Amino acid sequence: MTVGSDTEHPGGPATPEADRVVEEVLAGDTEAFAGLVKLFQESVWRIAAATLRDRDATENLVQQVFVDAYLHLDQYEPGTDFGAWIRTVARNRLRKELRTAARQDRRLATYRERLADRLRAEAGDRHDDADAYVEALRGCRAGLGPRDAALLRMRYERGMSFEAIAARQGQSPEAVQRMISRIRFRLRDCIRKKMTSP
Repeated sequence: MTVGSDTEHPGGPATPEADRVVEEVLAGDTEAFAGLVKLFQESVWRIAAATLRDRDATENLVQQVFVDAYLHLDQYEPGTDFGAWIRTVARNRLRKELRTAARQDRRLATYRERLADRLRAEAGDRHDDADAYVEALRGCRAGLGPRDAALLRMRYERGMSFEAIAARQGQSPEAVQRMISRIRFRLRDCIRKKMTSP
């Protein structure tokens, strides 16, 4: 989405124009919705960018805000302030995305702990310094290729069965199990080397 100049003026001339466009969209002229995007994309962009501070994430969120607005356009009350309404939609979407990101961070932390426990148990290691072990795991995991990292995420972070992973990958469950076993072996070996190196 290309962000142009914002023609919105809170409480000013943009609201009657927005109300006219909303009426056209609700009457069936879906292409007229582009007019609302043009009027309010800059203010929605500012809300997203102030928190996300990442252009791609901001662009994705702005697009999602306008999808949300389109799907709930019948909830807007003409004669009020469309700019305030769309900014509320933007803040609600932003809060939802931040909650989702926080949940993903927690799942990732749990995944790392589970994988570390599993690798420790398989290796028969008993390290007093659990933090060093987890740090070694993090470093070794960062060295995995995208396919191997994705397999581990599906198995340990999402808790998917070998059958479910196999269906997604177009392979047999046995092949997936062997691949994950080999990945764990490589991680175990990598961790052992990191833990014993000076």
